[in-house]
Amino acid sequence: MRKLKFIIIGIVVSIAMISCNNNDEKISMDGKGRINVHLTDSPFPVGLISHTYVTIDRVEIRQKTEVDMEESDDTFLVLSEETMVVDLLELTNGITEQIASVDLEAGYYDMLRLRVTDATVVLTNGSEFDLKVPSGSSSGLKVKIQPEIYLEEGQTSDVLLDFDVSKSFVVKGPLDNIKGFNFKPVVRGVYMGAAGRIEGNVTDTLEAPLEDVMVKAWLISEMENSNLEEDSTYVSSFTDEFGDYKIIGLREGTYTVVCEIEGYESDTLNNVSVIAGEAVSVDFELK
Repeated sequence: MRKLKFIIIGIVVSIAMISCNNNDEKISMDGKGRINVHLTDSPFPVGLISHTYVTIDRVEIRQKTEVDMEESDDTFLVLSEETMVVDLLELTNGITEQIASVDLEAGYYDMLRLRVTDATVVLTNGSEFDLKVPSGSSSGLKVKIQPEIYLEEGQTSDVLLDFDVSKSFVVKGPLDNIKGFNFKPVVRGVYMGAAGRIEGNVTDTLEAPLEDVMVKAWLISEMENSNLEEDSTYVSSFTDEFGDYKIIGLREGTYTVVCEIEGYESDTLNNVSVIAGEAVSVDFELK
């Protein structure tokens, strides 16, 4: 299972990072470049949940042509047909796994398609729930790559698939008496060559690190006329035992960052500028 997990994360991250670094790998195959795909997870409070497994048995990518296309099977190219089982809760705070690495013809690519065949949630008390997979997900969950990427001949590009667990696994019943989960997969695709990240540390007023603090970021342009809690475009992370967090795969732009945990006053920082290929540091001290 560990091997399968590592395979999945590799596919998504590699598609997006084409030309930001000087050490880009050169591919010798004429007319082709390499696409790597990596998987990660936007987490949610996991005090009661120990594992969230998803099974993926097919990964595809769509090459964009000069004419308008229908989303038919012949417009997608297969990247992987190996069955992969991934525990999404292991892929937090900037951790990713590569799920594919394939040489493709140079050109524009704008969408990934994942076939999810199974999903399971395991609680810390040992209870296990096998979830019903929506028919649309089993036939192929379509994920747009933002922005679309141009794969250059002889270059490597990276794409990140951010699987939002908090929106994908919806709890049935109260938290003190969980009856099960509805599985509604929410995934965003990011071209890493056009993405940056926000990272930092969270402490209390005595400078002690705070663990399991939720840090959320929204693009300011996407906040207008929208309900933040229902807006599927926000990205989140949780602090580790040292109070550190990392939110990766953020498109260029200006963000509002919110930091919150029960028992402390929440804090908000506006106008955080994210630049492709760079990290911006945002620390919080909560009362």
